[in-house]
Amino acid sequence: MCGILGGISVAPFSWLDGAERLRHGIDSMSHRGPDDRGEFISGNRRSFLGHRRLSIIDLEGGHQPISDEAECRHLCYNGEIYNYRELRKALLNRGHSFRTQTDGEVALHLYEEDPLGFAQSLQGMFAIAIQDEEAGCLTLVRDRNGIKPLFYFWDGRSLIFASEIKGILAFLPERPVVSQAALRQYLRWKYVPAPLTIFEGIQKLPAAHVLRAERNMKTRRIEIDIRPYWQLDYTGKKLADEREATDLLDEKLRASVKSHLEADVEVGALLSGGVDSSLVVALASTLSNRRIKTFSVGFKEAGFDQLPFARMVARKYDTDHYEELVELDPMSTVSRLVRHFDEPFADSSALACYRVSQVASNHVKVALTGDGGDESFAGYGRYEEVLDSALPVSRRRQRLSRAIVLSSEAIFSPEAKYLKRHRAVSYSPLQRHEEHQVMCSHWLIDKLLTESNPDDLHDLDIFDQHRQFAVDRDWAPVEVAQYVDLRMYLPDDILTKVDRTSMACSLECRVPLLDHSITEFSASLATELKIHHGIRKYLLKRLAERYVPRELLYRPKMGFRVPIRRWFKRELLGRTADLLMDGMLVSRDILNPRGLRWMVRHQRLPWIDLASHLWALLFLEHWARVYLA
Repeated sequence: MCGILGGISVAPFSWLDGAERLRHGIDSMSHRGPDDRGEFISGNRRSFLGHRRLSIIDLEGGHQPISDEAECRHLCYNGEIYNYRELRKALLNRGHSFRTQTDGEVALHLYEEDPLGFAQSLQGMFAIAIQDEEAGCLTLVRDRNGIKPLFYFWDGRSLIFASEIKGILAFLPERPVVSQAALRQYLRWKYVPAPLTIFEGIQKLPAAHVLRAERNMKTRRIEIDIRPYWQLDYTGKKLADEREATDLLDEKLRASVKSHLEADVEVGALLSGGVDSSLVVALASTLSNRRIKTFSVGFKEAGFDQLPFARMVARKYDTDHYEELVELDPMSTVSRLVRHFDEPFADSSALACYRVSQVASNHVKVALTGDGGDESFAGYGRYEEVLDSALPVSRRRQRLSRAIVLSSEAIFSPEAKYLKRHRAVSYSPLQRHEEHQVMCSHWLIDKLLTESNPDDLHDLDIFDQHRQFAVDRDWAPVEVAQYVDLRMYLPDDILTKVDRTSMACSLECRVPLLDHSITEFSASLATELKIHHGIRKYLLKRLAERYVPRELLYRPKMGFRVPIRRWFKRELLGRTADLLMDGMLVSRDILNPRGLRWMVRHQRLPWIDLASHLWALLFLEHWARVYLA
């Protein structure tokens, strides 16, 4: 795991005359790679690469950037390529010679054979950059499920990329303006979805895409081409035989976990006590040649502590188990997280992820996680609702719900959960799926943002773009919902959270359930193997019965949560209100103080819960004080 950055331009980068600015940009991501640093600058100063390394494979010889035999192509990468041994053997047989024993070098030689299609051979999590001095181009590639991040800035004359936004900001002459479109998307979803970032001019490379930036000296421009190299597909005959599917999943998941254990350092695992992480720990314990270290955190508040369930798995597999019962000061923690996320991010479970990463990083450099199981195998309640809402709803129930909404709108806020439940009766199955994830309605966003925000930004709907892609292919409603989550919620929320919080602690997190072989297999399953008689994530649980105590599998889903609702019904509400009303968001005319006062006042009402909204604004305010000051 590493931090990478670089750029290509039609004119020499003037600041490459001295090393200080490049060194500053590279070292801004030192937390991603504290073990080593490297750089490459072309002779004409029109291209460069920088690298910070967390040494995992080939500890002594894996220095980057790596150059080919002719010294005209140079690679730096972030992540791990799990099938590198097979690829290396095949490349050696085809006449390639290697300089290192590290996994990423195979990508450089595959690029030599197929510059646009080489990523299709790679199994793993990766963000790869290859400077081709002979062709005058830069190629960027991001892994299929978006496990590893990659950002870029392009102004027509140059392109600069990095693993984190701060790596790009280090080279820009001035701070870019805030993207109003991204701001609205953040308030709607709790995160900024790709390809947007909070800054105008800086974008995320979407998952499973390759970007080729080519220097055209005739037009004096950098021309870019972005295209997908992989597409998840739910079309085709579905596997419906439970026994066959369970055995196949067992085989594929064991192979994935085994490949994710590949390292020249010790590999541990984050253990929440839920189905997914418990199954990963169970398989890792049976496949590893050493005792696995496991790490868990819990909270003192009732209903938020899963430590007893994690202990059950740790005892069963005799792991070397570390746990911590934590208390968090959300104000101080969020101010630290802001500097690692670089843009607003309101998934409050990042607090818990950060703490368990801190615990794990004291003992290991690499940890497996259970992320991805819910999206691939339909573990969220919203998928069951999509399935249920496809059934006919009685006209009497519809009329009753409409009457309740009409009679209550004058009394309750549109944000009252009471009204939202009844309003949803008239929604289509996929509208319900969307409403489950929306944080702020357009009504509330308009109330919070100042009038300086243009109305036409209502039309930008990244969620709907993904949904329409799936609907056009006539996939089943549950599959449409899964596809949208795998393309947006998973990479831009869940995996962003895991990457930033773990990398803040110089810890590499690996996600065996998101190996693309598992994602593709899950897309081939019949819906009844995902949700069966009210049991969500059915097939994965049936497999887990072979490895995990049954009492862990069919208990109510808890998730990896922190008690923000309780915090914002108590002392945190007043502290947040004071911070926001005297803060930069109001002084910069970004947020409307009347909207803020409305939110604080309504949070005190028992039938409204705006804790997530307030947390989003608290994070946004801390972000503004760092990045807009």
